[in-house]
Amino acid sequence: VRVHRAGASGLVLAPPCDGHITADSGVLLTVSIADCVPVFMVAPERGVLALVHAGWRGVAAGILERSIETLRERFGADPDQLELHLGPAISGEAYEVGPEVHRALGLPEPPGPAFLDLRRHLAERAEGLGVPSEQIGVSTRCTRGDEALFSHRGGSEGRQVAFLGRRPGMCPVVESRPIRE
Repeated sequence: VRVHRAGASGLVLAPPCDGHITADSGVLLTVSIADCVPVFMVAPERGVLALVHAGWRGVAAGILERSIETLRERFGADPDQLELHLGPAISGEAYEVGPEVHRALGLPEPPGPAFLDLRRHLAERAEGLGVPSEQIGVSTRCTRGDEALFSHRGGSEGRQVAFLGRRPGMCPVVESRPIRE
């Protein structure tokens, strides 16, 4: 998880990481995704934003927990102050994974490959961390089934770009759009 400050104008590429946070206006946080989950977090009262790339490996490593912890420790944004949205990703009906993925996520281990709803799992984790369920939004768009979106499992090599930022003097704005490479 990296905290970004307003700085030089223009494009600044940060070293690779899965979590980005800023309290500064004029900073556009960006992650590229295909089937993974973009997690948008806004603490309006604190004026802080976070954008997370959440694939199963990152979720297993605690990217959601680390991001929420950083929001609390660095910016005083408690989990109950967060508005969280889980963006377009591969749906649970289309995401079949091996038992090792379920095990890595702390879920009951099935006897063989089984379907996994990573967005639902993330929503449950967020609730367990103190984000109220009514402040958690979940996209219904499936990257595998939506021709406007890219899906690695569906055979495409492209990616969507999720971005989050705010202009000076404005409330935080959340947006997720597919783009073509």
